Amino acid sequence: MNAIERKRYILDELQRNGSVVITDLAERIQVSSMTIRRDLNAMAEDGMVTLEHGGAVLNNGSLFECSISFKSEINAAEKKRIAAKCMEYINEGDSIFLDTGTTPNELAMLLRGKRNISVLTHSLLVANTAATMRNIKLIMCPGEFRENSMGFLGPLTDDFIQCFQIDTLFLSLEGIDLNDGISVVDVQDGHTKKVLVEKAKRVICMADHTKFNKSFFYKIAPITDVDLVVTDTGLDEATQELFRQNNIPLALA
Repeated sequence: MNAIERKRYILDELQRNGSVVITDLAERIQVSSMTIRRDLNAMAEDGMVTLEHGGAVLNNGSLFECSISFKSEINAAEKKRIAAKCMEYINEGDSIFLDTGTTPNELAMLLRGKRNISVLTHSLLVANTAATMRNIKLIMCPGEFRENSMGFLGPLTDDFIQCFQIDTLFLSLEGIDLNDGISVVDVQDGHTKKVLVEKAKRVICMADHTKFNKSFFYKIAPITDVDLVVTDTGLDEATQELFRQNNIPLALA
């Protein structure tokens, strides 16, 4: 089990039980306690856990947010599949907006084969990915840089977005819930996403299965404002059925 697989296993255990014990994890994963301690120290630096004697406790309140580096490591295969599925909803001549986040950046990587596409973004990751693609028109939003989002946010961003017609918004988020809608941790990040949802003709949420049935501090919009949710096959059948019963379209990748 490599470092990424260990962190994912540890995170699963934390989300299931709320806490972990170093010696138990070391025995189950068959690595040294020192290795587990290093993994937990890295997760503590990202703000994910609070270390305690012999283990760690998950920080899971409505203000909890992983760092962008950790997000890029978790569910990487699922995010690639979600991005590939989203390519089906991009046509020649479209103007699309790619949100901040690691999943929209995966979609940006696939755009090289598309032609006559205008891509708006406030994501530094997406801009760096698409910068050398001659077949698309790339428009970068101004704003105040936020490291955890790796994007530009705030009033400058919101005002700039109002100048454009957006055919399809590919939106990332922290939580998606039938009752609480779509949400994120940061207020400034959430407000820019709210402006995007209001502006776009079509809103497609890119959410791996770990984002479902979770709510965070800032509510972007009710779930009824979303036209489609693209997720992975790891989403449990019960949640899929609830979304269908509430007429929220799902596409599985």
